Amino acid sequence: MNSPLEQELIFDIQQGVACITLNRPSVLNAISYSMVQKMHHCLLEWAVDDAVKVVVVRGAGEKAFCAGGDIRSLHDSVVSGDDVYRTFFGEEYALNEYIYSYPKPYIAFMDGIVMGGGMGISQGASYRVVTERTRIAMPETGIGFFPDVGGSYFLSRCPGMIGSYLGLTGKSIQGEDALFSDLADWIISSQQINLFVTDLRLMQDDAPITQQIETLLIKHGATNQAPQAPLAKIEDAIQQVFASQNLHDIIQSLTQLESTSPAKWSSEALAKAHKNSPVAMAATLRMIEIGRSSSLSACFTNELTLVNQWMDRADFVEGIRALIIDKDNQPRWRYKLDEVTDEKLMVLFPFLYN
Repeated sequence: MNSPLEQELIFDIQQGVACITLNRPSVLNAISYSMVQKMHHCLLEWAVDDAVKVVVVRGAGEKAFCAGGDIRSLHDSVVSGDDVYRTFFGEEYALNEYIYSYPKPYIAFMDGIVMGGGMGISQGASYRVVTERTRIAMPETGIGFFPDVGGSYFLSRCPGMIGSYLGLTGKSIQGEDALFSDLADWIISSQQINLFVTDLRLMQDDAPITQQIETLLIKHGATNQAPQAPLAKIEDAIQQVFASQNLHDIIQSLTQLESTSPAKWSSEALAKAHKNSPVAMAATLRMIEIGRSSSLSACFTNELTLVNQWMDRADFVEGIRALIIDKDNQPRWRYKLDEVTDEKLMVLFPFLYN
């Protein structure tokens, strides 16, 4: 009989290919604390196991790769006053950072919904593979949080100001936009994934693994080009609006754009700016700006520092109450837009300005 832990994650090793399947489709494969622990443990073992040539990570079901962390349990931890949430974030970030330097090819099939914690276990992958069903987002500001799991690193390395746009608004993007934003490397048909994994098991020992993987990707119709990415068409406008690192300037620019040349993207962004947590949006902009000149390790250190200060100073508990528990969609944010100034952020999170 499988234990609950074994049911959450399915491990399979065949002919040199080690597969991890996130197996909680009923909750869009949300990643729990026990999943983080077990996944990290197995990756460490496989790193020194000569029988493992490549690691594949995927989600069960057709809806999601991973829709994020188990935020309900994190909320309960904060409310109860225990430190479980601190332990979770610390170990989750350690796993996320480890993936970036994993010594063997690590292929993440970002098929379906990919949010929050799903980005954490995919952005450090050697091959970030999206499909026609991919929907990527970092929607944390809508629940009174900030884009973590390395978000200050990978969002700050998107072209121009696209990372700030995605982080502040929580905008969901599809496969080609993910490729254009440097949040994915390849696009493949979801129907080809199983065939691709089968072919991975037939790789030869006498040829470079990376070369064989790329050959197989192309064989199965994958591409690393995104000629029709919708974001490419509005990149200049996004750059103009989000060039400022001040939340109020951005909202003013969006408001002005709406009055002169309204567009769907700017209307959506302005609506999100008036709906999401003001302090979360302001902190997000600051974290992404710091991330541009910070190392990967420094980004994770900053995020963990911010988490440890966040829960009693910002809006996470209220955001989860409004969107997940009571589902009234009427969060009562701690600070209004006009109250969130640089001076206020400096008082709440002084390390962001050191």
